[in-house]
Amino acid sequence: MRPVIVTLAFALLMSTLVGAQSYQRVDFGKLSNYEYELPDPFDPTPRTLQNKIPDTVKGLSGKMVSIEGFMLPLDLNPEGVSMFMLNASIDMCYFGAPVRMNEWVLVRMKGGKRAKFTHLAMSVKGRLEVGEELKNGRVTSLYRLEADRADIEDGR
Repeated sequence: MRPVIVTLAFALLMSTLVGAQSYQRVDFGKLSNYEYELPDPFDPTPRTLQNKIPDTVKGLSGKMVSIEGFMLPLDLNPEGVSMFMLNASIDMCYFGAPVRMNEWVLVRMKGGKRAKFTHLAMSVKGRLEVGEELKNGRVTSLYRLEADRADIEDGR
């Protein structure tokens, strides 16, 4: 009887460890520590922009990451938020300074999940995609994250 209990306990422990996901901590200091300039839509003068996402940032693409920031909801209903912008400062959310293209992450909750709406700092975990997303010839985002979870940070 004892070997069966030990075997079952070991199997349960291993399934928990295998199912546990580890996330690399990434902060906005790293994501926004370079210049990225968008063309002025009202200036018809053609010019070449020297935008280049650093290799250290590009290397995060496809990685499971954890990023802390503040939510600006894009799809909100009584059940919560399915899509939002995450940025480093609450001042950049509603009435503050506009954000640069490399200072925010477009977050989509995975599998129909919804995050609780909050104005507090939060931690978002999931798979990060890095690179220029284009729509109609314009860059619409540099960072996208498919979130496994989004939790309000304790102690902030």
